[in-house]
Amino acid sequence: MARDGDEAGAVLRGGDAALVAQVRRLAELAGVPLAVAGPDDPAPGSALVLTADGPPGRLSVRADPARTAGPPGGAPSAVVLPAEAEALLDLLVAAASRQRARVVGVLGAHGGAGASVLAAALARAVVATGAATALVDLDPAGGVDVLLGLEHDPGQRWGDLDGEHALLPQRLALALPDWHLVRVLSGDRRGGPPEEAVALSAVRALGQGHDLLVLDLPRQVLGPGPDRDLWLGWCADVVLVGRAGVRGAAAIVAAAPTLAGRARPHLVVRGGEAAAAAEAAGTAGLELAAHMRDERALPAGIEHGVAPGDQRRGHLRATARLLLDQLGVGR
Repeated sequence: MARDGDEAGAVLRGGDAALVAQVRRLAELAGVPLAVAGPDDPAPGSALVLTADGPPGRLSVRADPARTAGPPGGAPSAVVLPAEAEALLDLLVAAASRQRARVVGVLGAHGGAGASVLAAALARAVVATGAATALVDLDPAGGVDVLLGLEHDPGQRWGDLDGEHALLPQRLALALPDWHLVRVLSGDRRGGPPEEAVALSAVRALGQGHDLLVLDLPRQVLGPGPDRDLWLGWCADVVLVGRAGVRGAAAIVAAAPTLAGRARPHLVVRGGEAAAAAEAAGTAGLELAAHMRDERALPAGIEHGVAPGDQRRGHLRATARLLLDQLGVGR
């Protein structure tokens, strides 16, 4: 058995010299050790096992989900080279290191709930604890860069990643704008995330390179369709943000079943009285994480360049800190 070391992140079983050379080049690009084994040899422990079988260039795929920073849907069962070289490169990048980040999604139960503002304040509060933190805007229309005052700052946005399918963690992080030490991936005038494969690769790469990843989730996850399982499947926790009042409470109740069995929910209700917020939580069957009073000066402040978390005091900053305690971050 010929191999490069027992601690390989990936193993290739069999294959002719040309196929081995193709896979080795991709492994070197991904920064993952590759072991080459005979078809009947026991493979060393690894996150990814590739077996040459069937037609020329075909590799069956076996990925260990506990050791691979892949999407919730898992790896494909096979790839064919050279046509699917990008897909294999993405698998090798996922095998290079495990998913490191705790992933927290922030979701508005309805339009105008203030989810993006709270997501930004939460990310800023997390990074203040010393945790490497990234904030990802998954809204198809984008907008977080304007909210944070980053629209003129250098750095890559979603539009710059279009067509990229195997993003390397450190390279991506260093290419993004830095907002108070939070790495931010957002849209711009070109819009939000491009095709699904690119968005998945970016979220995976940032999850490999940070301690905590805050996803500003699109409201599409509340409806039927692929976005629901795709993005909620990444999250260990989801902060659901809604407003007090009849319409706000109805939206919270409607959104609650979407979270059942997918992530640990944390409900934040803005405005109104504390008793009304508690009633909305009880009707929805959710535990109330925080009742956040409105800050009258905040909307005008944002219009004049005051970013979330800039105020030393206030209900937004206090709510972000309360969420940190509930998430167990910074302990």
